[in-house]
Amino acid sequence: MMSFAEVVRAGSFSSAAATLGYSKAAVSRQISRLEASVGMKLLERNTRTVSLTPAGREMYARCARIVEEVNEVNRVMTGMQQRPRGELKVNAPVVSSLFDLTKIIPRFLKAYTDIRLFLNLSDSRADLLKGRFDVAFWIGAPYDSNLDSMLLREYPMVLVASPAYLEDRGRPSSAHDLKEHACIFETHLSQLGEWRLSADVTVQVNRGPLASNSVRMAREASLENLGVSYLPRFLVSDDIERGRLEVLLPDIVTETIPLYLMFPKGNYSMAKVRAFVDFLTAELRDGAPDAAAAGMALASAY
Repeated sequence: MMSFAEVVRAGSFSSAAATLGYSKAAVSRQISRLEASVGMKLLERNTRTVSLTPAGREMYARCARIVEEVNEVNRVMTGMQQRPRGELKVNAPVVSSLFDLTKIIPRFLKAYTDIRLFLNLSDSRADLLKGRFDVAFWIGAPYDSNLDSMLLREYPMVLVASPAYLEDRGRPSSAHDLKEHACIFETHLSQLGEWRLSADVTVQVNRGPLASNSVRMAREASLENLGVSYLPRFLVSDDIERGRLEVLLPDIVTETIPLYLMFPKGNYSMAKVRAFVDFLTAELRDGAPDAAAAGMALASAY
């Protein structure tokens, strides 16, 4: 139909072939196949020009609209690839305030004023392949080989407890000693009853008085002398510097928590996705958050 419409518009097979980038013979074969499929002659041909038959006029009236719609779709898709615009659907963990998203996303939207961003907070694996989301943040190893992933940052982990708790219960000298302590669990960052301290050290530990999906609650519990917490270091760096919390087993704990951006293969070619991925990569790879940023993140963390 594209060839037929172009032949009618251009008035000749040669001109249509030049516009479409085909040979004249190829365009002629396409028109012959179209006529065979509808069972009617659509064009009257002579050595210099072509004209529409009555059936051809009816066909052209309909296919011209289809061709224009196809061309419009192509223009829109080209625009999507060239200029960031449209709705961008993003999924992020409930604890996304840890990663400064509450500050970064407004800066992104100021930089890309033609994008409207929908942010969904959920700790579930986002169904990216069905198109519900364009991109998703994920804590931990990527979970689907059909998705592209971009590592944004790795957060060092740390074991901490208050001086008062340690004076009462003693300071662990080995990973095995943690079994004798009240352990406070943050369920987004570690499995209940287990802490991975390094690539070679994973310990089974006893559940203490609190298990929560809130990093703020875990930190507060340790500040209130309730037990040992295992948290990203930047969250408690100010507490450590001020002596409110002490670091435990620093020679053993080398684990980090990775933060990824994940998106369907091919989505990076879309300007809105590419802009978001590049912007977040630049923002979050600039270095570890400072104490002030950590404090702002903690104030709004769930």
